[in-house]
Amino acid sequence: MRNISKLLVGILFSALVISPSFAGELSVTGGATATYVTNGDNAHDGKSLGVSNEIDLTASGELDNGYTWKYQVQLDDANNVNDDTRLEIGTDMGTIGFYISEGSASADLSGLVGALGGGFDYISPATFLTAYDVDGYNNIQYHTPADMLPFGTKIKLAYVPNMTTGMNSAKGAATTTASQATGRTLTQGHISMAPVDGLTINASAAETGDETGLPNTANNRETGVSASVGAKYTMGSVAIGYGQTGYQPAIASGEIAYYENTFMGISFDVNDSLSVSYNIDESDKNQKVAVANGSSAGTTTNTVMEQESFQVAYTTGGATLGFARAEVTNSDYSAGNTETQNVVSVAISF
Repeated sequence: MRNISKLLVGILFSALVISPSFAGELSVTGGATATYVTNGDNAHDGKSLGVSNEIDLTASGELDNGYTWKYQVQLDDANNVNDDTRLEIGTDMGTIGFYISEGSASADLSGLVGALGGGFDYISPATFLTAYDVDGYNNIQYHTPADMLPFGTKIKLAYVPNMTTGMNSAKGAATTTASQATGRTLTQGHISMAPVDGLTINASAAETGDETGLPNTANNRETGVSASVGAKYTMGSVAIGYGQTGYQPAIASGEIAYYENTFMGISFDVNDSLSVSYNIDESDKNQKVAVANGSSAGTTTNTVMEQESFQVAYTTGGATLGFARAEVTNSDYSAGNTETQNVVSVAISF
């Protein structure tokens, strides 16, 4: 996967042999969600009221050589005026995209289903460690053309030149990273397909690169890797989802920890207005322990975090009323720790 960056650069220069564009069109979409949340460790000791928003400003147009372009600014954080952005150029050879904290290429959440949102992707009082994803950084991607491959297959190749979050958001900006011990670059590949009606399958793999001091036996320094696969099948009013991921974060020193995750869920549309869903999500943390004095091999400790969640959504007059509840055992990979969370929400999209 380390050669993907060279491929992306070659395709980029080919795609950018373009002429001035025609005037584009601007659209505004988004939504707002008000929530009342109760949550806490071992008890409902936290309550909060909030309103989240997401506004997408999207401009698109066509170049005089037939290429298309799309520019999007996403405003979804009260602390940032310009939160997430993307610029995509569509060609006969595929799409080249430049993404600032955008452009997910991981399949770790692709098998999630839910009346309000997929499992812990919508509600999770605990922290699940699932996989690397380039959308947490600034990245460049190549997407194969639509309908080029059979079974609706699409391929994404993504490259992060610097794994410093929040960098280079402005044209010409530059930064440096204090340490490359756990990786400076991130390369990711993603494939999706729809072999039969109602079924979608996604898979992805990622690897960090440019770590300083590798190999480093003394510090047990390791490259970070992750792999994910997920599937959804919809038949009438029922949707079933399943996913698995493996994730080993890069480490600068110490012993390796890796995570094996399984996600399962089912969603049912009772009628045009009412939907319900149930999910079980598991994350098994495997922590290697150093070889003790007098021993010939190290050991591994396992902690399985499990979350059960239930969701109900009722849509009326353009608004969605929702209720979600999650219960977690061994939360945050701490044995014996439990957490619960209840969310009552009102969401409006425009």
